Amino acid sequence: MSLLNIKSKNYCKYDCLSLGEVILRLDPGEGRVRTSRQFQAWEGGGVFNLSRGLRRCFGLQTAIITAFADNEIGHLIEDFIF
Repeated sequence: MSLLNIKSKNYCKYDCLSLGEVILRLDPGEGRVRTSRQFQAWEGGGVFNLSRGLRRCFGLQTAIITAFADNEIGHLIEDFIF
């Protein structure tokens, strides 16, 4: 008797569904954060990297359940990943 009842792919919309935060990293480049006046923004974090990697490398259908602040930064992160 199997302990896991795994559904067939025919019954599932996603191969992977991640739950957690998406991180916005501000990269000062060659300078130091303390003295930098410009930053490059990157999306990332374990949850995001897992879903993105499975989609890009293996062509799997993935999704992320997360929340964004309803402000300009939240909209920026949303634009990065969609």
